[in-house]
Amino acid sequence: MENLAKATQGFKGTMIIIAFFSFFANLLQLTIPLYMLQIYDRVLPSQSSNTLIFLSILAAFALIMLGLTEMVRQILATRAAAKLDSVLANDVMERVITEGHKTNGNIQPLRDLQAVRTIISSKILFGVIDFPFSLIFIACLYLVHPSLFWLTVIGAVILLILAIINLKFTEKSSGEQAQAAVVAHQQSEYFARNSDSIIAMGMMKDVVASWGNWNANALIAADKSANRNSIFGGISRTIRFGIQAAMLGYGAYLVQQGEMTAGMIFASSIISGRALQPIDMVINSWPQLNAGRRSWGKVKSFVAETERREKYTQVAEPVGELSADGILQPNPVDRKKPPILNRISFKLGAGQSVAVIGPSGSGKSTLARIIIGAVKPFAGDIRIDGTNISNWDPQDLGKHVGYLAQDVELLPGTIAQNISRFRPDAKDEDIRRAAEMAYVEDLIKKMPQGYDTPIGPGGIAVSGGEKQRIGLARAFFGNPKIIVLDEPNSSLDRIGENALLRALLEAKKNKITVFLVTQRDSVIKVVDNIMRMNDGQIIDYGSADEVIKITKERAQKAAQQRKKQLSPEAGE
Repeated sequence: MENLAKATQGFKGTMIIIAFFSFFANLLQLTIPLYMLQIYDRVLPSQSSNTLIFLSILAAFALIMLGLTEMVRQILATRAAAKLDSVLANDVMERVITEGHKTNGNIQPLRDLQAVRTIISSKILFGVIDFPFSLIFIACLYLVHPSLFWLTVIGAVILLILAIINLKFTEKSSGEQAQAAVVAHQQSEYFARNSDSIIAMGMMKDVVASWGNWNANALIAADKSANRNSIFGGISRTIRFGIQAAMLGYGAYLVQQGEMTAGMIFASSIISGRALQPIDMVINSWPQLNAGRRSWGKVKSFVAETERREKYTQVAEPVGELSADGILQPNPVDRKKPPILNRISFKLGAGQSVAVIGPSGSGKSTLARIIIGAVKPFAGDIRIDGTNISNWDPQDLGKHVGYLAQDVELLPGTIAQNISRFRPDAKDEDIRRAAEMAYVEDLIKKMPQGYDTPIGPGGIAVSGGEKQRIGLARAFFGNPKIIVLDEPNSSLDRIGENALLRALLEAKKNKITVFLVTQRDSVIKVVDNIMRMNDGQIIDYGSADEVIKITKERAQKAAQQRKKQLSPEAGE
């Protein structure tokens, strides 16, 4: 909210300065009609070369000043757009990342901010700013002749009425166009991210057809909006030029009546056209202005909803004790359905490890994201060394926590940058140490440029297993006290699996607390505890030996029960 207020206040201040220069720019635009007036009414009748030279010098100077003022206000507008973007971009990007798991990586707010910046730095903004200055030109016409003044006023009123009607008729269609375009764009991004599955299963034509329906809706809405605006734009242009033509014709009549001079005819026509031009420009640019207005409204709402604490009291470096107290997370689709997590509570000592097992949909991954602070629980607390993680500065907390997501993605950059979490001051020895702890150094040495190998856009493509192993090194970077791993072995081969087991033993050796979500039994033998979850609840939690023993006893009882039910005596 503070940055939003700062950006808005700074933008208003710049707009005041631009309006100041616009005042002089509009006054200087009277140069040509005044120069023409003097040529026709003073130079030609007198045949005075000296007067012509003097007027020409004054006109040239005024036009140079006009060019300078136009240049200055264009620079100011461009800088105002850049300043607004620079103040708000980080807030927007932070919330885009924060909400990424909910919106599937939707970056529309960034596009909205870019649309606002484009409008501010374009000529359309000057049309809006010059709109009030039309009154100056209309007032000048009164000095020429009252009849020409009223003729222009009538034209201006007609154009304003057209602008209001245009607003009313294009508002709905413009909104429909913007919404359809956003949906089509989001679908295209989603399909592109899942290209492998689409191609492998022969879904290309059907997927493109599905996207084509949304794209067609966007094109139809755009065509509808453009057609309406073109109609109003054509009418306004006709009226503006018609008024100028009427000024010439009626001006000639007034000259015949001896009420004005010949030079006044052309001067008044130019001034009238200049007075009506901003109104005409606003009408023709209304779709862009309307889209920019909607984008700014969405950016303000998006930034205003960002929850942020600017100041945090420094918390002592943690030992690594991890606890959860009554974590409740309702079903996001239907609150009437059972919650994803139902009052989860546990405690894990510093340096201990736990393997969280259970069927899909039992809430394991959601609990992992809540532990690292990526998702805020509806109720309950996650504590590290007894301190609620909400009282930590997220940037500071991240230094003590390592995380490997279930669908791990590496960021565009080098392998070293990914391991070091893109810290500019990361030391090479710390990067190598993290790779050694994750037992991924042999893999990195085989890369074309080792640690400096670029990956992602512009770099090489890495497999799912390689992503997980490099992501594990990133989790170990910076001597974290707690590591949360969500299905870290889902894409690993035998070599990668062995490297993961050795990395878990390395974490135990370094007294790192490990919260491990897994579906494989291979890692259970190297953890201290097991947590079995089902339907958002903890079914069993204790030492690995205890839970394994309980599980075997439960399986034996179930087998005996089934055997008893199938026995002949049971049938009788």
